[in-house]
Amino acid sequence: MEFGAFIILVICCLIMAAGLFSIIFPLLPSVPLVWLGIFLYAVATHFEKIDEKLLIIMTVMLLAVVLLDYVTEVWGLKGLQFSFWAIVGAVIGGLVGSVFSIFWGLIIGPLVGALIGEVISGQDLAFAIKTKKYTIICYVAGTIIKVSVAVAMIGLFIWKLSS
Repeated sequence: MEFGAFIILVICCLIMAAGLFSIIFPLLPSVPLVWLGIFLYAVATHFEKIDEKLLIIMTVMLLAVVLLDYVTEVWGLKGLQFSFWAIVGAVIGGLVGSVFSIFWGLIIGPLVGALIGEVISGQDLAFAIKTKKYTIICYVAGTIIKVSVAVAMIGLFIWKLSS
């Protein structure tokens, strides 16, 4: 491997590592960074090892995990019979919170939003606090999904590089 290709590989691996790190500590977009590292490597090497077909598969994986990340929380709250306002509050809280801080916005925003939504819907504060607990459970489920997809994407990347 020539030096230029090695530097490109190192940079792309650092981007993917930042994506993995961001799954646990959501400071940056996690799985999109993993995808970006793979995409940049594919473009920089003129799709020699990472072809368009694999990139399309990884793009579908990326879109699925981004969608599931939002849907997990909604399904979790709805399945646990929380009010419509708790679900709306969690989504709005996540979106508004991420404007101010990615880390705090994605963790605290949905919790506060769901809590406010339950209070607006007329639930007592004890039930609203229970909402926070299940919002955390949904967050953990989303994290597990993101880790699984990111590891699969990196595994496919390594497999293609070694073949």
